[in-house]
Amino acid sequence: MLSFADINNYGDILFSHVFKMEIEKRLPSVTIDFYTPSTIELENFHYEGYIRDKLDGKYDAIFLAGGEVVHLFDERTWAPIYEKQNKQVVSKKASDIVWDWVNCDSKFKAWLSVGVRPFGDKWDEDKIKHAVESLEFVGCRGILSKKILEGSDFEKSNSKITITPDLGWIFPQYLDYLNLRGQVYHQYVNAESKYLLFQVHNITDDEAKLLAAELLYIKKSYDLDIVLMPVIHLWKDENYLSKINEFAEGVFHLLKNDLTVIEMLDIIVHSQIAITSSLHVAITALADGIPASVFNKWQGSKLQDLFGLQFRTDYLFNDFKHFRKVSEKLIREKEKSKAVKVYANFMQQKLYEVFDDIAIELKKSAN
Repeated sequence: MLSFADINNYGDILFSHVFKMEIEKRLPSVTIDFYTPSTIELENFHYEGYIRDKLDGKYDAIFLAGGEVVHLFDERTWAPIYEKQNKQVVSKKASDIVWDWVNCDSKFKAWLSVGVRPFGDKWDEDKIKHAVESLEFVGCRGILSKKILEGSDFEKSNSKITITPDLGWIFPQYLDYLNLRGQVYHQYVNAESKYLLFQVHNITDDEAKLLAAELLYIKKSYDLDIVLMPVIHLWKDENYLSKINEFAEGVFHLLKNDLTVIEMLDIIVHSQIAITSSLHVAITALADGIPASVFNKWQGSKLQDLFGLQFRTDYLFNDFKHFRKVSEKLIREKEKSKAVKVYANFMQQKLYEVFDDIAIELKKSAN
């Protein structure tokens, strides 16, 4: 399995864990090796630095699984990320994890639940067409990703490019799989506490002050504790959350910035509601039936896909003046609506069906 887990991002790490969980449920004797652009040991997994020769003709199946990773922005996206973390990309470029191996000899090759960024000036029709044609399975995690791969031609539909749920919809099941649900979060949050889980990044001091006031209002009006959880380590969201807590005179519960993905998972699923700039924190909450909203200055296609497919676009916002209104809507949704849980169950079942189909195809190819 290929991924970008080595950038130490919550969702990218968990993709490996849940992929392994679901494949092993269906193919108990399977052996899975994990590859990332750099070599790293992370949360009990070994990730080998990708070089094509390590894969070519060596595996029955090769998967790129999860994340908004299908694009060609090495210079503006991947290079700065790896330089910032002082990590050495083993292959020529980080995007080889996405594109280079499609030429490898293997019986089954797939992009599973991937997000696709708009290519802009990096659009390469021949490269994209070759990749799609070379794979046995292409599963995008939203309709916008599918349309981007189809060249934004809204009158065309390539049946080879399918839509699959984001792998984040089964993140909470990993806690149950490990028998760890409820076993971790109380080390960091009062087990009796009812709390709003909040996370944000890329805000000014003035905006931090405004958010502190809004969160204080929610805390007082609805008797909810406010838990601030750093998640996006690459962009140092702990600094923004710390500033918010300073403006609130320290009454919020600011968590440490080196929680494991298991600790973060258990904290998320025990919240009442969640407001976050992180796509996968929001999906984790939603996957457990917890109303969640994304508050992010950037309104990218992956966020629009998530809320558009749920018919909840009003829960994706970037205007500070809407913060209180959205918070109150989340609280009402928690009290009255069953739609979030029903939708989560549907997405999980569809994802299980995808893994069932993959397991069938792998068994066929092995024969």
